[in-house]
Amino acid sequence: MKNLPIFPKTVPANKKEQEDIASLLVRSVEDGDIDPIEAIVKAKSMQEVLKGFLDSPAVKESVIKECEKYGKGERPGYKTAEVQVKETGAKWDFTGCNDHVWNELSARMESLKEQLKEREAYLKTIKERKAEIDEATGEVYDIFPPVRSAGISFAITFKKT
Repeated sequence: MKNLPIFPKTVPANKKEQEDIASLLVRSVEDGDIDPIEAIVKAKSMQEVLKGFLDSPAVKESVIKECEKYGKGERPGYKTAEVQVKETGAKWDFTGCNDHVWNELSARMESLKEQLKEREAYLKTIKERKAEIDEATGEVYDIFPPVRSAGISFAITFKKT
């Protein structure tokens, strides 16, 4: 097999080396040695390339096929990581069980989720303290606007050309 130029011969071999390289890049940005916009765009671009590679069904199939040759444990000659075939993302579908209890609970849950969404939409319209009446008990109580919080980050969008 040939060596691809995108994968240099020297790549981080373990968690410590990965952390060290990440720290070096962060320090280079903090110290002003590299342009932060250029660095983040290049890093994001590489992340997208690697995501496309790692998420490829063809690559996944090839890796599983290769792993099955060696069984559990490390592939001979490759000691920096352990690659194993594992079951992931197990899901259960209860809709076909014909269980009346589950069907009733599920229907109630969906109804409650919808009611909660509606109430949250209403509460978002509240701008200041407001008196409400509990129609079941007649009790008067105060409601307050919900607390909104958000962080500030950045977005990178690559052009399709």
